[in-house]
Amino acid sequence: MKKFREASKNRIVIVTYVLLFCMFCFFSLMDLQKRTSDYAYFANKINSFIKNAHDSESEYLCSRLVNYVSAIAQEKKFAELLKAGDEESLQEAAEPAFHDFGKRYVPVISVLIYDGNGKLRFHMTPPSVPHDPATFRPSVGKEVFTTKKYTYGYESNIVPLYFCTVLPVRDAQDNVVGTIEIGVDVSFFHYNLKWFFSDVRTAIFSRGKLLDSNNGLKPNSAEFVYDYYRKLKANDAEFFNQFKDRIDFRRSRNDIQMGDRYYLVSTSQVLRDNAGREVGKYLVAYDMTELRLRHWGYFYVWLLFFAITACVMLCINMVGFRKYERIITEQGTMLAQRSKQCALGEMLGHIGHQWRQPLYNLSLIVQNIGLQNQFGKLDDTMLNNQIILANQNIEYMSNIIDDWRSLLMSGSSRTVIDLQASVERAISMVAPVMEQSRITIENRITSQAQTMGFVNDLVQLTINVLLNARDQLSLVTGERFILLSCGEEEGLVTVTFQDNGGGIPEHLLKRIFEPYVTTKDKGDGTGLGLYLCHQIVSNLDQGKVWAENRSFELQSKVLHGACICVQFARLTEGG
Repeated sequence: MKKFREASKNRIVIVTYVLLFCMFCFFSLMDLQKRTSDYAYFANKINSFIKNAHDSESEYLCSRLVNYVSAIAQEKKFAELLKAGDEESLQEAAEPAFHDFGKRYVPVISVLIYDGNGKLRFHMTPPSVPHDPATFRPSVGKEVFTTKKYTYGYESNIVPLYFCTVLPVRDAQDNVVGTIEIGVDVSFFHYNLKWFFSDVRTAIFSRGKLLDSNNGLKPNSAEFVYDYYRKLKANDAEFFNQFKDRIDFRRSRNDIQMGDRYYLVSTSQVLRDNAGREVGKYLVAYDMTELRLRHWGYFYVWLLFFAITACVMLCINMVGFRKYERIITEQGTMLAQRSKQCALGEMLGHIGHQWRQPLYNLSLIVQNIGLQNQFGKLDDTMLNNQIILANQNIEYMSNIIDDWRSLLMSGSSRTVIDLQASVERAISMVAPVMEQSRITIENRITSQAQTMGFVNDLVQLTINVLLNARDQLSLVTGERFILLSCGEEEGLVTVTFQDNGGGIPEHLLKRIFEPYVTTKDKGDGTGLGLYLCHQIVSNLDQGKVWAENRSFELQSKVLHGACICVQFARLTEGG
């Protein structure tokens, strides 16, 4: 794990920031989705309020009109006049009463009275409305005569669109003998809706266009009331004309941006006539700028939070990894120092072992010179021969010192190193130790492969592997073998060191190159031999090392044990 953290430091930082960014995106999108759903909920609520306000105002207006007109019809005996067909008396009775609507601030634009046969008996419209009474037709059929109840809706009998309330005229026997139609200018609802919403704009869309308020119509109502209605309606129509082409009437609500303002445009309120047919839509625009800014304000807070968190995480990573690198460096220094101490101890042991024989020979030479001198047989020829033998042993001992000293001095620059020469030199240096342990080394490496590395890298690597194999083979009671071989494929040279020591436990195969991991008893091994091999291999071009347990054939025998595989890139002639 420690090695993984050291090798994957940059990836850990990247993954940390990716996870942080994903977490930010997740929570910010969740928050934005919640606020968007809140916005949709609020928009639907506004649509619902608008619809309820319009419906309640429509019902309330109809109730006022029906109550007032029914009382007048009963008082003025409209039923008897309709039965008698006395139009003059009907006009004389109805006209003063219906002029009274102007004083009640209701913008009535027409009053039509039909008899039971659908014949127009009375009509009253403002002079500003061009009309032909012969073209007027009742807004409802026989349903009012059957149900004896009033009805209301939007009609286009007098002007392009107006609100029409139809109520029955009943005689003393409660029979319906005619109908009264009262038309109200739609600007009445523009005015009343603003009692519910202070910052709304309204318009009516009918037959593919917005209704124009500048049509010269002047309802029979109080002058200041009509002027106020007309002003509201004109301002709102001008507002909607700026973006009417951007409204999708298939949707119940539209989000429209005008400059730096955002409006919710409701198209859910459908206007129907007395027969239930759609004749237009009631458009209501509500200013949602403040709510949208609040929503995006929270999103910017999330963005600021992410930026601050990212900066904090960056500081933590910088401080933490610097501290971690310092700890790793210190541990690596301590480990390298201990490795050198262990290597030095092993080197002294091998030097001592290899010096024993030449020191013994020197002792015999000195003793022989003393004996020959004692017996008087020491002459110049014998003395010279003994001196020559002594010098040969001294030179051998000096060469041993030079070999092991050069092994520990790897140099500080990379150079070309030869595989075969390095392996043969390593075998010669540990040959006495192997002979003492009765280990046979079979060297089948004949390749002249070369690679780039530090001086003596392959020598030291081979010695460490051989000595590590010797320790394992010392537990074998029979014949002991180490087989060295190599192969090449696609420019990569693979060197294998195989022994018949029984192999490495499976649970240690993947960890055998980690420091302090050993197959020996705790008192017998340091666990640094193969770790040093791993460090040395990292100096070679595309260096790689791994361990396996495998069988091999040697001297017509099938043997089984551990196999250390070392791979590196072959140096080409042009390289």
